[in-house]
Amino acid sequence: MTLFQELILISLGKCEQFSRRLTDKDWASVYTEAQRQSLVGVLLTGVEKAIASGENKPKILMAWIAKGLALENRNRLLNARCKELTDVFNDLGLRSCVLKGQGVAMLYPNPLRRQCGDIDLWVEGNRDDIYKTLKARWKVGETVIHHAEVEIFKDTPTEIHFVPSFAYSPFLYRRYKRFFKRWADRQFDNYMESVGFACPTPDFNAVYSLMHIFHHVLHEGIGLRQLLDYYYILRSLDKEQRVQVFEEMRHLGLAKFAEAVMYMEQQMFGLEPEFLLCKPDGKTGRRLLEEIELAGNFGKYDKRYQHVDRKSRMDVYLHNVKRNFVFFKFAPGEVLWAPIWKPCHFVWRKIKGYS
Repeated sequence: MTLFQELILISLGKCEQFSRRLTDKDWASVYTEAQRQSLVGVLLTGVEKAIASGENKPKILMAWIAKGLALENRNRLLNARCKELTDVFNDLGLRSCVLKGQGVAMLYPNPLRRQCGDIDLWVEGNRDDIYKTLKARWKVGETVIHHAEVEIFKDTPTEIHFVPSFAYSPFLYRRYKRFFKRWADRQFDNYMESVGFACPTPDFNAVYSLMHIFHHVLHEGIGLRQLLDYYYILRSLDKEQRVQVFEEMRHLGLAKFAEAVMYMEQQMFGLEPEFLLCKPDGKTGRRLLEEIELAGNFGKYDKRYQHVDRKSRMDVYLHNVKRNFVFFKFAPGEVLWAPIWKPCHFVWRKIKGYS
């Protein structure tokens, strides 16, 4: 077990102290990995616990604390923006639900220390009507099949979702849309008075978040932050919900991927057996964990693909097609449909007049 993994377990209360004294070089290495995995705020809790247990204070402690305080302020801003957005769409007669970020953060012991990014808001209605509403009021950026980037606030990137997620396979996407439609009312009505916006219910969140993680695995890669989110989502489910959630995953073609994720949740975060959705698959789980360790959060640090020109659509397209075949076992249909879907989606966007 690495020192970074030990710090994760200390932060989660699964371990009291490191296996040995850390040097300043050790601390610097751990801090760098925390940045790569977008876990600086969460792991600051572990740093504080380790110091309280007698560990030497690292030279980078003040810089780490400063990052943590900045993150807390950023989370407060995003929480306020989520409430403002909810009120705006309520005034337009549209219900909404905050996906991922600020909604998942509420499951953390200290929500303000979760690494935040943009706001993802699922808005009630069909794509064309929502798009017209957005264009009439704000500057709309890149628009794809499931969401549009909208400049509503200068200080907060915002994505307005027509549906929470999508699939490359048209047959699987049809199942996804039926799932979202069946569960939509409960999500829009799950209003949290404490924060002033609606969040997904635990059972919906467990299914949707796994869809989202899998999509990012295929599209660009994921980091431990997304898996830590899922750790807290899993712990929010009761026994009956776990059974129902896994049945939904079977129907949506996510069962094999769920088995790999269960392995990673146990290995990285010490998830207790009673919170598992299914039996972990060590072989595929180890393969996926290797990808995460190599690539970092959203694949930003993957040295294997530094030659890819990110500004070239063709380079990115060919890179993703080649990379996706690594995950053929998880969802062969998605891997095979991806090369067909992407150029078709590009043409569809042009026909629709989306930027």
